[in-house]
Amino acid sequence: MPNDIKKWETTRKKGKAKFILTNGVLSWGLPMFFVMTFVVNRPAHGATPPSMVMISAVIWALGGALFGTVIWTMSEKKYLKFLEARKSPPPLPG
Repeated sequence: MPNDIKKWETTRKKGKAKFILTNGVLSWGLPMFFVMTFVVNRPAHGATPPSMVMISAVIWALGGALFGTVIWTMSEKKYLKFLEARKSPPPLPG
């Protein structure tokens, strides 16, 4: 069994919601929020307005959740395809 399949089996046991929260919202959405809000889109003069911070936080949290969902779905499809291929008998020669 390939290592990525073994790793996915361990990951998927923890659940979809935890995966989306940790890999999507926290590991992708949170860093993107900080970079885009306080580095890329910071005002030239003064502090970032609280309303912009809140809007950005919501956008990047939703984006992170979407990112996590897409990664979960793609990984799950790959995993199920691997399991299905393992069940199939090998092709006959000739």
